[in-house]
Amino acid sequence: MAHIGSRTRSVAFVISSHGFGHASRASAVIEAMRDRDPALVVELFTHVPRWYFSQSIGNFNYHRTDCDLGLVQTDSLNADVGATVIELSKRLPLDPKKVKALATQFQALKCQLVISDIAPLGLVAARVAGIPSVLVENFTWDWIYAGLAERTPGLRYYSELLAPLFTHADLRIQTTPVCVPVSHARTTRPVARRQRQDRATTRGKLGLGRGRKLVFISMGGTAQDFSFHQRLCSDFRGIDFVVAGIGTSAETHANVTFLPARTAMYHPDLIHAADIVIGKVGYSTIAEVFEAGVPFGYFVREHYPEMAPLVTFLRGQVPGLDFEAAEYVGGQWLDRLPQLLAMERLDRPDVIGGATECASLISSLF
Repeated sequence: MAHIGSRTRSVAFVISSHGFGHASRASAVIEAMRDRDPALVVELFTHVPRWYFSQSIGNFNYHRTDCDLGLVQTDSLNADVGATVIELSKRLPLDPKKVKALATQFQALKCQLVISDIAPLGLVAARVAGIPSVLVENFTWDWIYAGLAERTPGLRYYSELLAPLFTHADLRIQTTPVCVPVSHARTTRPVARRQRQDRATTRGKLGLGRGRKLVFISMGGTAQDFSFHQRLCSDFRGIDFVVAGIGTSAETHANVTFLPARTAMYHPDLIHAADIVIGKVGYSTIAEVFEAGVPFGYFVREHYPEMAPLVTFLRGQVPGLDFEAAEYVGGQWLDRLPQLLAMERLDRPDVIGGATECASLISSLF
């Protein structure tokens, strides 16, 4: 691997725009890298909005880039695989002109390292630019597409096309929970953003009463229906609910507070403040719930390749219950809410987190 010596270091992060999970993990890694080098210059290439990173990482330069499709989502629990095939046909194989343009941009910005989560465009452009690269992943798109190709054969071509691109990285880091272990990769603990304030402070900012249970509902960065909110008000009046990603401004109705996706309330703080978390099976929520030790009620999507390894991790490491995805909109999962509320949170030992481990591994390239 190449080693770089420089007084001022500059790193490009090329981040998948599929939901907010990859941006969350990248933000945690950047936080940890800044612990080692507060002057680190960060160049972000992604379609994830600028404001999302402003919550986490302070100074950075933002370059809006269509670097990765992932899957076309109809909502947070469902993907349109047919539309995914159509969109992939517009993006793959990678356009050599687009690759060259990004490589030239890396060079002009004096980037000394490219870190990809999990966008292959960044790895290919780094190789063209002659810059070392790092792949941070717990799965890659070739594996996802191969699993989905059993029902949508058109994805197999794109799986085979992408597979060799993920081998371009000089360093491959797999973050727990890992879907497909790779022998030469380095493995870390779950990578989660840090809590910034204690439970009492977060609850106080939300205006919540003392001594009441708090349920935090977060379904990720894609819009989702929320038709059962009346039942929260009528059947669970003694419990406070905070629902993320609803509307354009914060609103409170009785015991239910709705927060927009762009909110001043920091997601990891909300998770740590909650007595239980309700959400989909997705990497960033899993990592943050794991760190907080809070019980988790999670919706499992059928026919998604990553579900089995992620659910296996949750069942072994996080107190909670799994629900079928179809239970979400109808609110059937609420019948099991008392069972979740009776579970105790875990006290995680004060050990080095996965983001710090990533930063240490990445430092070998500088």
